[in-house]
Amino acid sequence: MTDVIIVDEEGRSVIGKAPTSPHDESIGYMESLEEALEFMGIDPKQEGRQFGKLAETSIYTGTSMLNTVINMSGYKTGLLVTKGFEDIIAQGRGSQTFIDAQWTEITHMQYRKHRIPLVPRKLARGATERIDMFGQVVIPLYEHEVEQGIRELLVDEECEAIAIVFLQSFNNPRHEDRAAEIARRVMQEVGREVPLELSSQVAPTMREVSRANATVIQAYASNAARKQLFRIEEELVKIGYSHSLKTVLGYGGITNIRYPRLFEAAMSGPVGGLMGAKYLSSVIGEENIVCSDVGGTSFDAGAITAGVLPIDREPGFQGMYVNVPMLGIRSIGAGTGTYIRLDPQTQRMKLGPDSAGGTPGPTFMEAGNTTPTINDVNLLLGILNEHNYLGGKVKVNKEVSYRLFKEKVADPLGLDVYVAAETCLELLNVMMREHLVRSLMVGRDLREYVLLGYGGGGPLHLLGYAGDHPWKAVCTVPHAGAFSAWGGACMDYSHRRHKSVQALLQPDCDDATRLQYVAPVAQAWRDLETELLAELEGEGFTRDQISLHQAAYIRYFGQLEDVEVDSPVATLDSKQDLERLLAAFEDLYTRMFTLAAKPDVGTYHITEVCVIAKVATVKPKLRKHALADKTPAEKAFKFKRPVFQRGAWNDADIWRMEDLVPGNEIDGLAVIEASNTTLFVPPEWHVRIDEHDIYWIERKDS
Repeated sequence: MTDVIIVDEEGRSVIGKAPTSPHDESIGYMESLEEALEFMGIDPKQEGRQFGKLAETSIYTGTSMLNTVINMSGYKTGLLVTKGFEDIIAQGRGSQTFIDAQWTEITHMQYRKHRIPLVPRKLARGATERIDMFGQVVIPLYEHEVEQGIRELLVDEECEAIAIVFLQSFNNPRHEDRAAEIARRVMQEVGREVPLELSSQVAPTMREVSRANATVIQAYASNAARKQLFRIEEELVKIGYSHSLKTVLGYGGITNIRYPRLFEAAMSGPVGGLMGAKYLSSVIGEENIVCSDVGGTSFDAGAITAGVLPIDREPGFQGMYVNVPMLGIRSIGAGTGTYIRLDPQTQRMKLGPDSAGGTPGPTFMEAGNTTPTINDVNLLLGILNEHNYLGGKVKVNKEVSYRLFKEKVADPLGLDVYVAAETCLELLNVMMREHLVRSLMVGRDLREYVLLGYGGGGPLHLLGYAGDHPWKAVCTVPHAGAFSAWGGACMDYSHRRHKSVQALLQPDCDDATRLQYVAPVAQAWRDLETELLAELEGEGFTRDQISLHQAAYIRYFGQLEDVEVDSPVATLDSKQDLERLLAAFEDLYTRMFTLAAKPDVGTYHITEVCVIAKVATVKPKLRKHALADKTPAEKAFKFKRPVFQRGAWNDADIWRMEDLVPGNEIDGLAVIEASNTTLFVPPEWHVRIDEHDIYWIERKDS
């Protein structure tokens, strides 16, 4: 689905929702916007243009770049690389063959697959050169090989974009810069100007395969994907919108769709949820939150620990590792559109990992899908209301779900339709529970974390995957169906830059030596600050609007994981500056990990630095309400409906979410329905709505 949230200057918000239109994302966007306008009491046809003129900012995060990579529909891209490494993209890394795979697939080689490379071997050319790990030129650049390779890619192969990736260019970009000069000269000579991307500009960090993948994605997909964003902007202009469209970056910032490093937005889909949860945490006073997003195709989860957003600097993306900073989100193919099949060899139930998504959707939508899905099961069990799917806008045929599920799942297993349906639902919940507890939360104490469920299917399945685990608390929000869109409105305009460094600080070093060792860290901060300021000022912001935040990635030498430390100092010019940075690391490390992980006397290892440049934006507000009676108003109760639970039909109370207010409490068995989501409350659970309109769900015996 495509969700739109409109936020006014007071922080109040309304939400619209419409099916996504992958061929032209502007269609789903505008339909969703029109619904949101109607909820505001604005007629899109008569008053839409007036609204467009008043709108200050429009932000969109879509799947255009993802779809470009999935469909292999990007620019024909050539690669110029250090000679001898022409297979860098095609060969990749062994671990890329099981990105996002389940454990059973990881442990069996026959399931591992190399993805089709975005740049096939025949489109790669090598040039002799070498820079060592200290940034020193060991072998000079053979410029005639560069010229020959570029000419072949442009003329013989007719490439539409070119990526240049040399080893160690993040330490010294000299050879890449010179190769780019030669490439531009050759373009002029042959009369073909194509996008040219350098790895030292796209991803100036170590790990050459991931850096090469990021550079190729930027060349291959960013300009092609930008066309979808321009289409949305064109439609907004038609209703009077006079600013540029913004998009969301994978690390939780907003930028102009003309941003040159658009590949950073390739994985921005689930980011809004974590950013919304971070803002939510500041309101409810909880530093540890597990964010769980149930959509139509996937189950996305991330953990905020000690108030720190998790940053993955080398995430997996479509079978590739890429050097693109992204909020740490782990996903599995488990959503409300997940297909239900029987394994032809074992005749056991198999869920997904593929999905019907929004198009063609569950079988009850009668849009071409004949394979049962999880939402067909929810409908059969009485949890979903056949007259309230997307607020009643989508017609539902329950008989189709029953017939196809009986024919393809229940009858071959010799099971009652409803027993089989409940078994499928529990199997999905087990997959989600295992993903949280055995993957995301390994090494963490669940008793210290609040479990937050959102997404269109989040409240629907929340208590199923919360299970019997000892979470500190379980909660959701009434706008769960568009929580990621709401989180997008919680972000600042932000650009982020990373650079690899190496600094070892041994405990027996004197102060002068330690400062000398961290000099590259301070210099990298200064370089990145200069670059970011020029970038944002070029986009029209003044210096006084821009705030700079420095960060360093620090670990104890010998450990595998480093920690992103927000630096309390802007430079490292003195012993006191360095001591404050290391103290911040110690404090964060102690809060994130057990004391057993901390050495008594350790050598600090700084591996990477980062600078974030921000411009503050208007954000939604979680307003505080007076608490009403525990008993909901009579108008909030709709009726009773049979729901199949634990092998039997039981009457459940059906409530209208829009009519519930802070202070109300509800006992399960209950179903709370909204136009964009459904909260299912099993018999052993109790719902309490607090003053911020957050739904806290507790066990009745707690």
